[in-house]
Amino acid sequence: MKILFVVPISQEKFNCTPDIGQGYLASYARAAGHEAQLLDCMLERYGYGDFEQYVREYQPHVIGIKTYSCDIDSVREMLRLVRNVSPRTVTVIGGPHPSFELPDRLFTQFPDLDYAFAGEADLGFVPFLKRIEAGAADMSDIPGLVWKDTDGVVHPNPKAWATDLDSLGLPAWDLINPRRYKWAHSFMTSKFPAVPMAMTRGCPYSCTFCGSHLISGKTVRKRSVDNILEEIKLLKRDFGVRTIDIADENFSFDRNFVAEFCERLLSENVAIEWNCPYGVRLDSLDEEIVRLMARAGCFGLSVGVESGSQRILDSVKKHLKVEDIVEKVRMIKRVSRIKLQGYFMMGFPDETREEIEATIQLARSLPLDLVVFSPLRVTPGTQMYGELLSAGKITSETDPRAYGHHSYLARSFCPIPDTEMRRLYRRAYAQFYFRLPVALNVLRQVRSTTQLKTIVNGLLRMIFSTRE
Repeated sequence: MKILFVVPISQEKFNCTPDIGQGYLASYARAAGHEAQLLDCMLERYGYGDFEQYVREYQPHVIGIKTYSCDIDSVREMLRLVRNVSPRTVTVIGGPHPSFELPDRLFTQFPDLDYAFAGEADLGFVPFLKRIEAGAADMSDIPGLVWKDTDGVVHPNPKAWATDLDSLGLPAWDLINPRRYKWAHSFMTSKFPAVPMAMTRGCPYSCTFCGSHLISGKTVRKRSVDNILEEIKLLKRDFGVRTIDIADENFSFDRNFVAEFCERLLSENVAIEWNCPYGVRLDSLDEEIVRLMARAGCFGLSVGVESGSQRILDSVKKHLKVEDIVEKVRMIKRVSRIKLQGYFMMGFPDETREEIEATIQLARSLPLDLVVFSPLRVTPGTQMYGELLSAGKITSETDPRAYGHHSYLARSFCPIPDTEMRRLYRRAYAQFYFRLPVALNVLRQVRSTTQLKTIVNGLLRMIFSTRE
């Protein structure tokens, strides 16, 4: 069969990076004897007409679309176009949105959808293709599949996560071609081509606002360092890759794993720069491991601080102390030249103005190179979602675009009015970046027009999404 993997048209995102999740699925499909293509609509600058023409000409048997909540509208339209120009094509979506969303709602949001995968699709995708090829109606044993039976009843199959990550092989990098991508997962990245790599999966922590476990589970699983180095060497040799963006939620969870990875890079003279743009736990780092990471090529870390209020950190089960955050951030800067980006959140339930002010002041006081202030977006399936639902502050019909779309930034889940929350959000950015030493530090880091565009686009999104 012909399988087409699609990164959708997006009105929300302003840059694009290689999609390794679809790269893995494409590898599985080809290993099972299918033909696979990967279409990145953002990279190709496709509009709906371009996408429609592509499908009309290729006529795939199965189309899989990566779907974020912020892209519901565009994916809905793309599925409608598929149904019109290639009615026999089987459609399936995967990624964050179907992993978070209530199963019954998926087929309401996407009237032309056939199937969805929730969580990791690695174990279920090839068996799914085999059933499609055989024309089978019963999909009850396909891990993670959300499907409708002949009576229209929706069935969400239990999720399953691969335990042996080495057995999954490598993404189909020949279909992705890193040389074509001019963006990275982090502003800190300056050497291209740059690619994301997943070295571990899973998050054992219990932060009430976070839904990452709904995608990758709570058990941390690791690739072997041999397997990781094999991929890095392939990327350097075949595609000239110069930077690795580690796309893990808990890369530093296992200190011995991090140490082995760094020591192997050094002992085998694998010259590659790398960073952790998705964040590492500050309490997993010490002076020795930070020094080793820096020697092995780490140039950037993102750290999830979230709040300057100990009450808020405790209430969301972050399990960090404000004083420990301060000590760890200063330690990293003292013993290395690693750039640091801090992630902060605003608008937690019952958060006060004083606590938001404390968050802003903490960000200003820390030796951070970059900061990101994010409004709280409540994800279905998280503890916080359940609490707000029970309290009547949201309903199950809340527009899911609010979970990821910047135009829905204004929603406040605390007593502070939406309009004032916008002002606080703008002021947080202004008070951090509109300081001469900080502004000059950011400008000194710019090494390419791509980085400059990232800054400009980020500022424009912040400004326009917080207008009154």
